[in-house]
Amino acid sequence: MNPNTLGALVTVATPAKSHVELQSSKMLIHELAVERPEILDYLRTIPADKQEVALVHALQVGVMEIVARRRRMPKAS
Repeated sequence: MNPNTLGALVTVATPAKSHVELQSSKMLIHELAVERPEILDYLRTIPADKQEVALVHALQVGVMEIVARRRRMPKAS
């Protein structure tokens, strides 16, 4: 199957251990364990019915910060 096909799955880790699947327009996370106290403490401050939205927002903010930092890094020659 062509990985560029709309809706195709792209695994981030080895298929036997992958908990993250990237599709053409979304990411699926299965049985992912997060053990960072800072993340857990933050999510505990959010009402249970809003935690999923808060996690997605945190991922968006974190990824955008990483992208911005990479853009600011000087290119290696």
